Amino acid sequence: MRASAVLQATWQRTRRPRTWGAALLFGLVWNGTRLLMGLPEPTLLDLLSPTAWVALFLVLAPLPWQWTGDDGPMAGTLRGSAQALPWMAALTLGALLLVGAASPPPGRGPGPAGMGMMERGPHRGGPMVPRREEGRGFLVHPRLWALGVAHLCFGLLLGWVLADRERAEIREAAAHRAANEARARALQGQMNPHVLFNAISGLTELVREDPAAAETALVNLSDLLRALLDHGSRLRVPLGDERRLVGLHMALERLRLGQRLRESWDWPEALDALDVPPLMIQPLVENALKHGVALALGGGELKVQIRQEGDQLTVRVANTGPAPDVAEGRGLGLRNLRERLDLLGAPAGALSLRRDGDWTVAELKLQVQA
Repeated sequence: MRASAVLQATWQRTRRPRTWGAALLFGLVWNGTRLLMGLPEPTLLDLLSPTAWVALFLVLAPLPWQWTGDDGPMAGTLRGSAQALPWMAALTLGALLLVGAASPPPGRGPGPAGMGMMERGPHRGGPMVPRREEGRGFLVHPRLWALGVAHLCFGLLLGWVLADRERAEIREAAAHRAANEARARALQGQMNPHVLFNAISGLTELVREDPAAAETALVNLSDLLRALLDHGSRLRVPLGDERRLVGLHMALERLRLGQRLRESWDWPEALDALDVPPLMIQPLVENALKHGVALALGGGELKVQIRQEGDQLTVRVANTGPAPDVAEGRGLGLRNLRERLDLLGAPAGALSLRRDGDWTVAELKLQVQA
């Protein structure tokens, strides 16, 4: 990983419940063992130190194994060991120095074992106090050095295990993402012939009634097919491209329905730069025309409204005409749209279809990117 990716992975590690759960469990076991062994009552710092120590190493131990300088998720064995050894040695030495500074050397504290290092206070008959030795700082007991070596070896192994586990998670997430993208492209490709078939079937009656309009419709149809092919090759498109696709589809419907179609649009151009998944709005408009306006004897109204609130885009397509039945709500266009929303991880209520008086209202909520 590059430095920025390593820092991001480290930050994510601090937010994982299992990191703090493991550290807390170790602290409970450590302090419980102290209690069972009858050791002196620990201070608050003694109680918290094991948990903080383990949490620190769980977060920082994988870091040198993950830094590769490129897009690779983990360094090789030789490079990773060369990077991890000084890193873990520095962490271990720092921990030992802190322990040595906080704990008096064995044999120098009060009690029978330390009487040889005691002296009488400044006043005659005063209490015994620890003897000060000039030029001597704190000492680290040899047992702590042995513990430090064991800790260094364990830290190297722990860092490798955690980095390898996160590498497997990265690869699994990448494979899952690639599978979802492939499925999304397949679903988008399924929409192309569906839209084209509906457009052609709507033009058959126009050929008999108005050949000149049919000729214009065929030109619009070629533009629509070109836009569909472009949409099918991308996973996200600017909202302005979606507007153009819907506009090409509406141009065909206007030729076919004529004055039977009464439409109104509330689609601010300022939103056209937002990135959205392709072919999200066109199926809603097509469904409203096919199952609502076109089936009404005198035609009907179509209203398209788009609003943005934060990072959420709300698309509302309403039409008059017959109320849709259950089978129409499960047609290919809407079913395809629901499946693609599932792949995007959208919540269950992201797409709704309801009847509101004389209107059939389809509402879609999308997460957008600037």
